[in-house]
Amino acid sequence: MTQTIAGAAQVAQRSPNYCEIEHVYIYRDGLRLHYQVAGPLDAPPLVLLHGVGGNVNWWQENFGEFSRHFRTYALDLPGFGKTWRLRQPDSIEAKAAFVRGWLDWMGLGKVNLLGHSMGGQVAIRLAALHPELIERLVLAAPSGLWLSLSERMRWAWQMPKVKVPLRQTLTIATGSMRTDMVAFGMALRAILADRETSQNLEQLKVPTLLVWGRADGVVPPALGPRHLNLIGQAPVRLEYIERGTHNAMFDQAESFNRLVLDFLI
Repeated sequence: MTQTIAGAAQVAQRSPNYCEIEHVYIYRDGLRLHYQVAGPLDAPPLVLLHGVGGNVNWWQENFGEFSRHFRTYALDLPGFGKTWRLRQPDSIEAKAAFVRGWLDWMGLGKVNLLGHSMGGQVAIRLAALHPELIERLVLAAPSGLWLSLSERMRWAWQMPKVKVPLRQTLTIATGSMRTDMVAFGMALRAILADRETSQNLEQLKVPTLLVWGRADGVVPPALGPRHLNLIGQAPVRLEYIERGTHNAMFDQAESFNRLVLDFLI
């Protein structure tokens, strides 16, 4: 992705964890890109990719803790949050290329990459095709592999019932309402149309952590071992979070943060 016009408007704010955050806007190739960043300038970089319908706010329970140890970046993917949607046809490949273009432009060198749901599917593609860019990879309930209809129905019956914090529900709902609905539909189609996740998992060569909530009703935890079995060329481990939903990084933030940091540090 080539730069045409680049500019940044930065606004300091404080997160719920009292971490000072800069919100940055870049204009490139007719596209506005938004990310937030915090943490020591000389700390190793950690990049966070949200799921479908999400935005940088989905990481509000993690940003403060992560930025104690890393220069932490949360990126609004195209069409979500405050980043405009792509002009070309959407796909997981296009999203991975978008992230790679941003990484190249930022000049961060090797990064630690954490992707959730759709963001995990994008992270798998990027790490498989460009392992030279990734130090370590964390996949939180990534999309891309699927259960059969009968397996999913059994899981819907057996799934642990947990209470989701109201603040989490409001954050997710607000993020979805701010989403470009055309981009939302395109992203769902891209997730379902992609047929390369299995192959990409087999290609992974970077150390990888898989994290699943045991009460995930969107990407069921039974998919964890399937990912584990496909990753044959890289050191990998699978961890479950009790009472964690699909957004375990929010409703079980303490456990999620501990698992991620134990792996990355």
